[in-house]
Amino acid sequence: MEIEVYRMTRKELLDILQTEKTYLAAQFGLVSIGLFGSYAKGSEGPDSDIDLLVELKDPKFDCLVGIKMHLENILGRPVDITRKRPGLSERFLKRVENNICYA
Repeated sequence: MEIEVYRMTRKELLDILQTEKTYLAAQFGLVSIGLFGSYAKGSEGPDSDIDLLVELKDPKFDCLVGIKMHLENILGRPVDITRKRPGLSERFLKRVENNICYA
């Protein structure tokens, strides 16, 4: 069953991410997952993607792709993943920290 995310509230989306977090941790080494961008601010539109900041135990490309594919399949929306890592732009982090919601 595909979920229509555009009509979903931020809380409902975070609840789904929280539910999937255990699976994502076991399969891909997820440590943390945070929602930011238009869905976190409540300003999403019909063409909005879902912006996520993730931290991984072992930052392999295959893990990022696996998380992206799994969540896009469940949520029925494009998912844009940014990996939290040393060297990530301070400007980006300051902009994101104002509206990020962790699952």
